[in-house]
Amino acid sequence: MPLALDSELIQSARSGGAGLDRLITAVWPEAYRVAFTILRDVGLAEDAAQEACAAIARSLPTLKNTDVFAAWSYKIIVNYAMTAARSRPRTQTLDVLTDSRINFDQSDALDLHHALAALPVVQRSAIILHYYAGLNSREIAAATGLPSSTVRFHLMLARRNLRKALSTSDARSIQPSEEVLSDVH
Repeated sequence: MPLALDSELIQSARSGGAGLDRLITAVWPEAYRVAFTILRDVGLAEDAAQEACAAIARSLPTLKNTDVFAAWSYKIIVNYAMTAARSRPRTQTLDVLTDSRINFDQSDALDLHHALAALPVVQRSAIILHYYAGLNSREIAAATGLPSSTVRFHLMLARRNLRKALSTSDARSIQPSEEVLSDVH
């Protein structure tokens, strides 16, 4: 669920104390979801979300207009997640390799998880902020520090890459013999 906080909560959080605690409690789940969607790693996402929430708390008194809090917060969250993505080692944890608790027939499932994970971090961030957080290209530009035209370009490339990845996985799930047999009956 995108960040939708009332300006009274944001104003009360500026002075610290209980107001700040309530604000961070409200921001944390979204910060974690966005960071996890970008990083696809629980530990790194928790670290990035925690650092982003701390940065939001530190910088909140300097925010001049509370109406832009959501875009401002997303900018901080995405920046910490992208920094973590760039600095993480290119290995998988043993937990990821041995996680086999969920078993289901994947033959006709779209593999959106892997398709998103295969996108470059900038494209993945743009897609997540647009479709998940509901931000437009101007707001994504404010959150990522990129020009709006560059955001639209990354969205276009990401959609193209996702379309190709998902249509390829969909095409693989249909066997030629199934197509021929369905025409016979």
